[in-house]
Amino acid sequence: MFVFLNNSSLTIDKNLIIQFKVNEVIMDSTSLSEQPSFIDKDSMRQYVIDYYKKSHFQCAEDPFIDYNLNLSRVGVRHFTWNDCIEMFKSNQFLKTYSIEQNKRMIEYFHSKCSDLVTANEIGIPIEQIPFLMDQNNRLQLIKDIYFPGETIGDSGTIESDDLFVNNIIFNWLNENTQKEIKQWLQKLGVIERTDLTYLHKTIIPNASNYVTSKNAIPTIKILFTLFQKNSITKKDLDQLKKLRLLTTRETLIEAERCYFCDQYKPSLLLEEYLKTKEDRFLSFDYVNSHISKGEKVDLLEWRRFFIMMGVQEELHPIVFNRKLTSYEAAGYGFCDEYLSTTSPNRKHTVDAFSGLTMITFLEHTKSKNFY
Repeated sequence: MFVFLNNSSLTIDKNLIIQFKVNEVIMDSTSLSEQPSFIDKDSMRQYVIDYYKKSHFQCAEDPFIDYNLNLSRVGVRHFTWNDCIEMFKSNQFLKTYSIEQNKRMIEYFHSKCSDLVTANEIGIPIEQIPFLMDQNNRLQLIKDIYFPGETIGDSGTIESDDLFVNNIIFNWLNENTQKEIKQWLQKLGVIERTDLTYLHKTIIPNASNYVTSKNAIPTIKILFTLFQKNSITKKDLDQLKKLRLLTTRETLIEAERCYFCDQYKPSLLLEEYLKTKEDRFLSFDYVNSHISKGEKVDLLEWRRFFIMMGVQEELHPIVFNRKLTSYEAAGYGFCDEYLSTTSPNRKHTVDAFSGLTMITFLEHTKSKNFY
């Protein structure tokens, strides 16, 4: 089957009717193939060829045409925003993509999305498009990237675990002529990477899986420094009860399951009695790595900090007001005999529990019978 195009984007007389086979062209609903200032059409064409390499797509030299419902009905392929997003992530596209092209891309999206009149013109929320180049010269979503800033730890180098706007792009955005574009990006959510913004944007939303053995010590160093400056609130720390902390055996467990090791001098010293039976005692490496030589350690301040995160220093009833599955409850130390899977009248199956109460290390007492 053939399609007939009167395509003014082709480098020929625009009134000339061109004949193509259905499997030689592709409809570009993003219109980015018409943006030579930041899109290399050859790279875009090669990406499409690679994408359809297992089909019978025989790509024309200039295959991109405007979207047309009738052409869609006869089987002409469609290059969508989803395809474009995947292209922006691909090595094939990024191989020839430059910093200067990224500047032009940012300008383009700003012109299309910066006011209410044109905000819907591209047909997709700008937050879904990775268009900001990072320090590794890859394109990132707004929510995943920071402006470089003065901060403890990361400096935005290539070795950094976090993503920062490419330094050349950042310097360009700081020019007076680009002030409007930078303000637009800030409104969209690109913020300076300070320790406090990093806490709110990255650590708290990912508290349960953020910490690794590699970043465990540096993370607490950031948080404790903020705590010392009164920059972090009790509410912030309360949201970190699921943050994993190192134990004396270098295991990572949730803060709310930890108990102070004896070096922290908690109200009730239990490590000596239970260290061979329990792997829940908080590592003292956090303190050792933070203090300078000869500096006096304020253990009261450290305990206050960790207690706000849920670390325990004495035995007291812990009430779980939220629902726990049988599996979750067992993970907190509840014995199977207390986790009946049927209701008292035997008519219903129980798959979650609410209001469970336990006492830390109860299983190590001589008797668990209470009357």
